[in-house]
Amino acid sequence: MIQKKIKFEEGYFEGHYKEIGDFSKKRDKELKNWFKGILNHIDRYFPLKNGKGKNLIEFGCATGVAASVLRDFGWDVTATDISNYAVRRAKKNVTGVKFMVQDMEKPFNGNRFDVAVAFDVIEHLPNPELGIKNVYNLLKKNGAVVFWTPNDYPSAHLDPTHVNVKIPSEWRKIFKRVGFKNIFIKQISVVPYFYRLHWRLNFVFPFGIRSKYFVSPVLIIARKG
Repeated sequence: MIQKKIKFEEGYFEGHYKEIGDFSKKRDKELKNWFKGILNHIDRYFPLKNGKGKNLIEFGCATGVAASVLRDFGWDVTATDISNYAVRRAKKNVTGVKFMVQDMEKPFNGNRFDVAVAFDVIEHLPNPELGIKNVYNLLKKNGAVVFWTPNDYPSAHLDPTHVNVKIPSEWRKIFKRVGFKNIFIKQISVVPYFYRLHWRLNFVFPFGIRSKYFVSPVLIIARKG
């Protein structure tokens, strides 16, 4: 059954999401440490730190902080979100990134990209396979995706907007049906505290930890066939 689409506008960002990111300079600085630490770890599996001369699209950019880190890694970044509110706020806070409103479950009309990223996004989609197919279609030949999403742990279901939490094997089947090749899926775990002080203190472990004291996403890297 297809879930009803949730509205991710001001009520969401000033309500449930505010404990994660509130568009303040202080919180954006902390979140930049968060993303820089994790993306540095992911660079072991996919060269995210070498974006010079290549373009990248992000889905679910929210406050735009991940986009700013990827910009600093040299990527020509287009950052999108389904939320008009988030895009307006991100444009005010982040420079050097093209922001636009885009629903991942709708076709993208525009440039083709070397890489697409989505961090904590596909679990929110009523029809994630459709969204992933749309991403596949906007990639260049041999383009790649780097996604992460919560594993099917009890903590992942505490968020009422998580309408499609799945185990890694289910995601593998979906990406394979869409047409992706060389699908790499790995669980990582992050301590969600010390990153506030410095990005190097964002400790990332290359395995899953089923505990409320850790953030333990499933990392998905796949290439267009």
